[in-house]
Amino acid sequence: MITLVYEANESSPLFENKMREISGCPEVQCICVDSNHLAKSYNKAIKKAHHDIVVFLQKGVSFCSEDWARILITTFSTNSHGIIGTLGSLIVPKSGMLWEKEEPLCGSIWYEEYHDANRNLFGEEFSGKVLDVVALEGSFLAIHKDRLARKFDESFKGDSFFDSDFCIENYVNGVSVGVVFDIDILKESFDEQDETFIKNHKKFLEKHEELPLRICPKVFIDQVEVEISSSPSVNVIIPNKGQSAELISCLTSILEKTSYDNYLITIMDYGSSDAEKSAIKAFIQDHENMEFIQTKQPQVSQIYNDAVNTVDSDLVCFLSKHIVLANDAISLMVETYLRNPENCGTVGLRSHLKNNMVRQFGLQLLSFETNEGMELGLDLKGFGKSYAYRNELIDGVMGNPSENLLMDRKLFLEVGGFNTNYLHSLEDFELNLKTILCGKKNYLEGRAVAYYQGFDRPKYHPKDYLLLMDFINANIELITPYVNLMSA
Repeated sequence: MITLVYEANESSPLFENKMREISGCPEVQCICVDSNHLAKSYNKAIKKAHHDIVVFLQKGVSFCSEDWARILITTFSTNSHGIIGTLGSLIVPKSGMLWEKEEPLCGSIWYEEYHDANRNLFGEEFSGKVLDVVALEGSFLAIHKDRLARKFDESFKGDSFFDSDFCIENYVNGVSVGVVFDIDILKESFDEQDETFIKNHKKFLEKHEELPLRICPKVFIDQVEVEISSSPSVNVIIPNKGQSAELISCLTSILEKTSYDNYLITIMDYGSSDAEKSAIKAFIQDHENMEFIQTKQPQVSQIYNDAVNTVDSDLVCFLSKHIVLANDAISLMVETYLRNPENCGTVGLRSHLKNNMVRQFGLQLLSFETNEGMELGLDLKGFGKSYAYRNELIDGVMGNPSENLLMDRKLFLEVGGFNTNYLHSLEDFELNLKTILCGKKNYLEGRAVAYYQGFDRPKYHPKDYLLLMDFINANIELITPYVNLMSA
């Protein structure tokens, strides 16, 4: 049914029996190989293998989860992948070092001890799915013999870079390489970089002049049936200055994706040219649920406040013109609010960049230690990472950015709206924290998806940062549970 190839100084019946016991498979052929020349040893093992599916474990690596073999057999039978692992990268950089950046990584591995604290998880878990990557961390590889285009290159000596080369050679020749999440792998120690590592690295770079290689992550969007018990009015507020094409793309996505019918779009224009305003007005003239308001107010947070006070509605939804909805996100956010309207603070969605990497999965506060002591960091959660999101409703989050945020209008007014003392940024951080101080819970509707068409990552003005720190320090006891502790 499956062949297990493991690297060790000598064969171990004890290890083999343990791996068989937890395999969930009636027949596991075991082959022990030494460490002198792994690429050559792996190729010989493939020839000796009685089964189409062959699993490779490097020295000190073992399975810790039940049914690992059964899961692999099922995965290969239901997917077209030729190579599978539990930790991989969507990018092989020009340096050839797969792990030099965390952003393109996905999957997980345990180091030293099979304990929650020792798990290295990159992004989130996607149980039951196979995520496409360019190359895998070589501690554990599973292959389907009949689907390979290339064997291991035996010109690589030792235990480094031959596995990355194997994945890349097969990938560029049409073999799918993937990461799974339902198998737990423990690696007892970290790899050391010896003289062979340096030689193999040089050879790898000389061989792969095509680097860098990269693929885009998948964006998982489920078709969700929205069940809305009532239809509160929603005022979708979009501030705009110039870039009429981007605004029209945003408006088009709302019209095409939104099944909810009780909403009004308020465009607050604060300085577009006459030509841009004419283009916007021409687009909205046939849509009764859109209105165009001109303002001389230059501050976006005040523009939001003015729009809330100008147009009466049950709910307000703040959107950036750079947002393009990928599904019926507004209906999903309204549905989330209606589940517990008395307790709901803000509701947000997840957004992706043009290359499918994560734009944001909510706001986050990070506490980390420096030489000067503990400092607080601020960021969009998951920014620029491949799979740092969950395709489900998350409750009790710190908050959501103003570029995509829905909340009760009365609550917005009750907490004082956006604090306009912020010069450039961070008013949305304070707004979310104020809803928590009111005893509300903020939600992130991970099933609601949008793309962000801009290029900018929010920059935080130093004076705004100090203003937010004053607010946080004044309410530290209630805010501390929403701060993620990070190691230096």
